[in-house]
Amino acid sequence: MSESLVGQTLTCSETGKQFIGAVEGFSTNYARDSAGRVYCDEGVDASQKRELLDRSKPFTCYVSSDGKHVTGWKGNILGTIIYSSRVKLTRWSYVHGTYINAYRIRDIHGGIWYGRGNPGICINLRATKNKAG
Repeated sequence: MSESLVGQTLTCSETGKQFIGAVEGFSTNYARDSAGRVYCDEGVDASQKRELLDRSKPFTCYVSSDGKHVTGWKGNILGTIIYSSRVKLTRWSYVHGTYINAYRIRDIHGGIWYGRGNPGICINLRATKNKAG
């Protein structure tokens, strides 16, 4: 695990904003990518929203606990679930239980994605071939 930046003055690689690294509940107010760049919460949100524009690869996010949205790691809304159906699994899963949901999502840019998961769990979305769904 990498060193803590709590208490240090940090500069967000996305926004250029300077801020003090701090603990917020079970998390921090910053993130680091694999290259070691530091991002503030607003920078992570902006970066994720920009990543949604690249529909050529899967996008990882979370299904909100109410099952109505997909969100980033801090709960920032990245899309709305426009359709879901419950699928019975062939065997019991430690993560999902007996059922998993199939979702269709409209992202904040209007793109349509699909994926499978359950509320409160990380999900990989894939873009539909037609942006409009």
